Amino acid sequence: MAAQTSLKPTDPNIRLTEALCTSLRRRQIVGSLNVALATAALVQNIVRSARYSTIDELLSLIKAVGRKLIDANPKELASTNIIRRILRMIREEYRAAAAAHIVSGPPSAPETPYLGPTTPGLHAPSNHYLSQTSTAATNINEFQFFPSSGGGVGGNSGLTRQTSLSNFVAMRHSRAQLERSGSLVDMSLSASTSSLFSPVRGITPETPGVSTMSLNRVDSEEFMKHSARLKPILVQAIDEVVGELETTHEDVARGAKEHIHSSELILTMGHSKTVETFLKQAYKDRKFTVVVAESAPSYLGHSLATSLSSSGIPTLLIPDSSIHAILPRVTKVLLGAHAVLANGGLFALSGSLACALAAKTHSKPVVVTTGQFKFAPAWNLYHEYGAVDFQGPGAVIGMDGNGGGGGVEGVEVVDPYYDYIRPELVQLFVTNEGDHSPSYIYRLIKEAYDDEDVEL
Repeated sequence: MAAQTSLKPTDPNIRLTEALCTSLRRRQIVGSLNVALATAALVQNIVRSARYSTIDELLSLIKAVGRKLIDANPKELASTNIIRRILRMIREEYRAAAAAHIVSGPPSAPETPYLGPTTPGLHAPSNHYLSQTSTAATNINEFQFFPSSGGGVGGNSGLTRQTSLSNFVAMRHSRAQLERSGSLVDMSLSASTSSLFSPVRGITPETPGVSTMSLNRVDSEEFMKHSARLKPILVQAIDEVVGELETTHEDVARGAKEHIHSSELILTMGHSKTVETFLKQAYKDRKFTVVVAESAPSYLGHSLATSLSSSGIPTLLIPDSSIHAILPRVTKVLLGAHAVLANGGLFALSGSLACALAAKTHSKPVVVTTGQFKFAPAWNLYHEYGAVDFQGPGAVIGMDGNGGGGGVEGVEVVDPYYDYIRPELVQLFVTNEGDHSPSYIYRLIKEAYDDEDVEL
């Protein structure tokens, strides 16, 4: 395990990190997408300007920043998700560059002794064996062994090979010669994927002829030598993450017409930008009506209803107390998500749990629209409300409450910012990478992050 490394006190990235931590702590940055973009920008600046001599030092620096963001606001899971995503991309770029560097300059190896027809136990002409001039497309399996029927070499029935242990030994040595010469490595890779270190790129640890042991031999001195050329590639990789984040809403809404049909009555609440884009995209092909719960005490439903109605979508704004009464007429419940956990549960705006429970009572499907950057490798191991964030009760009791519920002493007012929705209350997740059931979320998280980054 690599030693933990942190930014030096004189590093200007310290101020940027502290500024982001302060913004998260004071809720000056609201929304998972805004948090993810701010985190990606910070990490990109660290990769571009921080000083490090090995890949382990760079990864340790980024992990140290991730731990600071967790301490600032443990409930903003999007920041650590982006940290994990970038860590994985850095490792992939480094391994590809290191593998290509090894393939471009393989170490010298002792020459394999020539095995020809004079070798005892072998009865075949010299041109029957594989040579180093064989092309990469040559397949060893094409050489068949047949029992001799014409008396061996010089027989009238033609030259054949005997099935013997010596023949298999010869084939093994011939394959070793090909591997040392690099003939077995597929050299038909596109020239557009040029490597950092050599003209060949795209070589991974799974590429034939490149072993994991060879990748481990790339030491810190080699990385230091080429770090100036590696930095732009890493910065470009983070740019791709930022570009994917910026188009999340459009990517999620791409298949909206497949989930919403004409004449449907859709219930939603709060003001999720993903839900808003999803509904507007679906209305281009389907005609339906949207019912928006006002989502007290934040009343974010008002802004969503205004935005939808200004786009020509028939919209009905209702108080939260009418959710259960209107659900028998609703055909589908559409919700946004603040974070999605590995068990398929999610955190959503306060009041979403009431919608989900009412939908289950009336057997209505609950569909969650979200980007995959909100998928977190965490499980809600505590009470349902143990991991929920709370805000001040001022919006509930009013400024004249004198610290108690409507001026009544001894009353404690709890105002949760998010609700935890259990996975059995959700039927489908619509993401920018496709549609998934809650039971498959853990697999997507397994593919998105490295195991060593689950705990930063």
